[in-house]
Amino acid sequence: MIRPSIFRKLLIASLLMALLPLLTAALVLFSGLEQVRDKLALEISSSAEQQAAEGLQMRARQVAESITDFLNRREDDLRFLRLFATQENVLLSFWQQHRSQIWERSKGPDGKVVEVREWLPLYRSFALIDASGQELMVLKDGRFLAPAELRNVSRPEQTEFKSETYFSDIRKLAPGEIHVTRVTGFHVNKHQQLAGADEPEHAYGVHYQGVIRFGMPLHDAQGRFTGAFVISLDHRHLMEFTQHIDPGPRFSTVFPSYKSGNYAFLFDDEGWIITHPKLWDIRGVDQQGRLVPPYTRKSTLEEVALGTIPFNLDHAAFIHPNYPVASSLVRQQQYGVVELTNVGGSRKIMAYAPILYSTGPYRKHGIFGGVTIGYQVDQFQQQASVGSRLITTKLKEYRQQSSIILLVTVLITALAAWLLTRGISRPLQRLRDGVLKLQNDDTGSRVPVTGDDELAELATSFNAMAAELEQRKANLVATLEQLEESRQAILDERNFKESILESISSAITTFSSQGELTSSNSTADRFLGRRWPLGSHYSTVFDGWGDLPSRIARSFTEAVGYGREPLPIQRNGQVRHFDVGIFPIGPHGQMGLTVTLRDETVREDLREETFRLDRLASLGRLAAGISHEIRNPLTGISLLLDDLHDRAALADDERLLLRKAMDEIERIERLTTAMLSFASPPKACFRPARLDEVVQEVALLLSQSCRKQGIMLQVSCERFEPVMLDADRIRQAVLNLLKNSQEVLPKGGTITLKLRHGDTNTAELIITDSGPGIAPEDLPLIFEPFFTRKGAGTGLGLSITKRIFEEHGAVIRVDSAPAQGTSFQISLPLIPPDGAEIAN
Repeated sequence: MIRPSIFRKLLIASLLMALLPLLTAALVLFSGLEQVRDKLALEISSSAEQQAAEGLQMRARQVAESITDFLNRREDDLRFLRLFATQENVLLSFWQQHRSQIWERSKGPDGKVVEVREWLPLYRSFALIDASGQELMVLKDGRFLAPAELRNVSRPEQTEFKSETYFSDIRKLAPGEIHVTRVTGFHVNKHQQLAGADEPEHAYGVHYQGVIRFGMPLHDAQGRFTGAFVISLDHRHLMEFTQHIDPGPRFSTVFPSYKSGNYAFLFDDEGWIITHPKLWDIRGVDQQGRLVPPYTRKSTLEEVALGTIPFNLDHAAFIHPNYPVASSLVRQQQYGVVELTNVGGSRKIMAYAPILYSTGPYRKHGIFGGVTIGYQVDQFQQQASVGSRLITTKLKEYRQQSSIILLVTVLITALAAWLLTRGISRPLQRLRDGVLKLQNDDTGSRVPVTGDDELAELATSFNAMAAELEQRKANLVATLEQLEESRQAILDERNFKESILESISSAITTFSSQGELTSSNSTADRFLGRRWPLGSHYSTVFDGWGDLPSRIARSFTEAVGYGREPLPIQRNGQVRHFDVGIFPIGPHGQMGLTVTLRDETVREDLREETFRLDRLASLGRLAAGISHEIRNPLTGISLLLDDLHDRAALADDERLLLRKAMDEIERIERLTTAMLSFASPPKACFRPARLDEVVQEVALLLSQSCRKQGIMLQVSCERFEPVMLDADRIRQAVLNLLKNSQEVLPKGGTITLKLRHGDTNTAELIITDSGPGIAPEDLPLIFEPFFTRKGAGTGLGLSITKRIFEEHGAVIRVDSAPAQGTSFQISLPLIPPDGAEIAN
């Protein structure tokens, strides 16, 4: 067995004493950090959910209090109007002046969806009724009804909704008392609201036309009942309290997303829903005045598909048992939060609050109904996971840094132990060697132990080495200081230059750490299209600027993404290139961000134009070479093949092969001719001509082939006076565009050709087809030489067409999208004839 040397013993002991405590402490630390991370993530998640629930509950209470105040003010309106029940001018003025804002979506004349904020009257109608129930005067939708339109409302079937009993209820009241009906209106089913849309937020169907009626009895001086006065509140104003609530970060929206579960609704004291994004969930009557039954477990599939199933929380336990629980607690005038799943399958928490109100039939429970605001649980967890991810990221970075430091420490410790052991064992080894020599009768060898012995020499050498190392260290420190000063000078110079370059950017905007605008220069206002007020959020300022808001958000939240990046933006059908810079203000952007914009469009256009000119020059040289090296030999080959073809001794299959070879040679000659024509086009010769006649000639030329192909060619040309143009070249360009449209419609379709007068003495030529359209990635390349997606052709047609129009000073624009057809729009300046021929 090998006996361990003193070197090994000292080395193992040093390593164990140095590394074992270090590794143990590192393992304990890493384990503790993992536990802290899990605990912090759990606390963040529970705290975020609790805060969100409390926020929803407070918002529900605020909405409930607003509705209570709203209903009380309607009673004040009724008391006031009863005093002027017979004065038409007072009633009309009151109806016109008392309005509230309605925020909704609608389709504009161009079919685009727009948001509309409109001030509409609060009331649908005012009605004065005599003691028998006959209407004496009715102001409805801004006009007084004619006598023939008045009804006897003592009979429910003659009321607006065929079953109302408000007159008999009012008749039972004592003087000064008020009767308030529940929400009443014809039920709107699913198909009526959606009108073909897939979701309520995309629908533009019918509205729910409901009312809440407030009425008071009228008595004479002797206390006899003489009639009633009724005002009808438009249900749309009640919808406004919940329709725009967004419990998420946006706070409000024009129309909530039903599938997300993030929306609010109202229900009355009987559990019926009275406001909701899905109108078919709102209580209502059918055309005969019968109350439509609620959605229950027994509802048929046909009723569910038609949407004739208004929602009553007291009957919705089969969807989730917490629906009737919330309704019951609201009737007990309690506030709270429940967790449930809605009809759409969204798991969410729902805050509820009672609407305190005790007039008329609502006196039973002392509430008008309840407000609910729902929010998806998953979104709480997403918000909480942001903090958890941040903690995990930081811990991961810390573990990586600690691991590197630990590894370096282990290596240094091992090296130090080895050096220390070696320094102790080596002199002893030399002493042992000396002793062994003496044992071997080497008397001439001595082992000095004092004075000038090996240990003393080792100590002297070590001291000398230490002095030398000290000197080298001093030299290295001085060198490092000089290098640090040089590095700092370089950094200062670089920072100074970067500051200058960043400061002279075309547009500069700064934002606070909350993302609010703090400053902007005039160039930024011009780029952004307006002068944004200070305090505007960056997501609003840069709305429509591609992914720039998300870049800024990432810089704010993660303190990354600083620097400059290109940003192409579509503006008025053209791509503008911007250089966007994002720079922190303060450490890690703690004081905000600086966002710079520099318009690089001209530079990009010049670069692309230079590249295109280089390619065209290369094409000219290539075309000349083709003309000299290919065209002449092809002519000889074609003549020889033609001579062989005419010989009678050839068999039919040999003659067919020769014919195909001649066809291929002809195709190569056509390609050569097209390349030569493109590389060396004839000069345009401008003469007076009528543009409409040139265009109509081309349309007439292609009309027969379009008809055979099943293509409807629609031509609309305004009359033009003669102008200076090259009629043959214009005819060639229009023919190229029409043939392109014809080729993309092999199974028929529509081609529209329009020629009309434009602005500032120009003509507008528009050619539109109903073909498959052009892919977005191909759209910038269609005018490039030899670019084609067709199986045949040279790819030069559109390049020649663009050159012809540019010779005439025209601007050509293309609008296309897959499956939506293509439109070529040419704006051609009109040059009046001066009586002389012009050659360009």
